[in-house]
Amino acid sequence: MALDQEEIYPYEKNMSIFDHIDDLRKYLFRMAVALFVGIAISFFFVQELFDILIMAPLRADFWGHELYCNLGKWIGKEELLCFTPPELSLQSTKIQGQFISAFKISFVMGLVGTFPFMLIQLWQFIKPALSALEVKKVNRSLFFASLFFFAGVLFAYFILLPVAAKFLLGYQLGPDVKNIFTINSVTGFICYMSLAGGLVFELPIIILILAKIGLISSEFLMKYWKYAVLVIFLLAGLATPPDIFSQLVLGLPLIILYFLGVYLAKRVEQDKLKNEA
Repeated sequence: MALDQEEIYPYEKNMSIFDHIDDLRKYLFRMAVALFVGIAISFFFVQELFDILIMAPLRADFWGHELYCNLGKWIGKEELLCFTPPELSLQSTKIQGQFISAFKISFVMGLVGTFPFMLIQLWQFIKPALSALEVKKVNRSLFFASLFFFAGVLFAYFILLPVAAKFLLGYQLGPDVKNIFTINSVTGFICYMSLAGGLVFELPIIILILAKIGLISSEFLMKYWKYAVLVIFLLAGLATPPDIFSQLVLGLPLIILYFLGVYLAKRVEQDKLKNEA
């Protein structure tokens, strides 16, 4: 018995292009309000956030530095992995410099804090275009999308930032060049690197959703896995200090995420075969 169109697409709305634009505006407005509230709350605590979160990776007692130092002692490479950041005296070279840095911290913290809500709003806009089966499949992925995002932020903050700080704070182009860091460059580096980590960790979730909708297959991903690994290590080489350890710190997790996506895509295909049997 053929299914009725309304049963296949129960969330579909009979809307014109202008209605869709109006619908999109509604969800964007909700996202903007949520982001504004997140920014406002973060700005209220911005001095504490600056001291506790932004400056922490630049201190010797940061958990990430201690982790690498303990690892260095364990493998006998203490001189390579132990790092004591130099004393920093940050400067603001513009009259609005400190305010811009405060806003940057508040914006990134507000965005990270409201990410699950943003994701739900975006999903509510896309959902009417999908079938009931597709909606059911994607619904289960939303929680893991937020989970992976927060895991990526933490990974970048605690694992990647110490490696990058060790290299960048210790690098010298010449003995006559003195490093004078601005508050804007430090806050931007730490905030955006952490945010980028969260977005990169969405890779397996994106693969999962595309596989559930039928836009990608595990066969395709496995066919080109060598090229994917090559691209990952090229990106890791560009984004990290020029040593094999730093490239592995970034590259290996990305490769694991890629193959996790392949595994999830394979599971989706197996579930489809069981349902069709």
